[in-house]
Amino acid sequence: MPNTNNENTKANILLDVMEMSTMEILRELRPGATPAGYIAESWDEVIGLTDRDAVIDKLVEKRFEEGGVI
Repeated sequence: MPNTNNENTKANILLDVMEMSTMEILRELRPGATPAGYIAESWDEVIGLTDRDAVIDKLVEKRFEEGGVI
């Protein structure tokens, strides 16, 4: 049975992350990255090639793990 507190925490994180732009999410996942770090010529190209749902999931997991909630 999943821990209800953990599920609620993840749900709250998800709501926060979904309000962010794709660029904000990418920059939080890889601080200091440039488009060249994504093998692209511009941020517009990076964002156009990004699976938003996948990066949302990654950032939710990152924030959850950094929060130390288990």
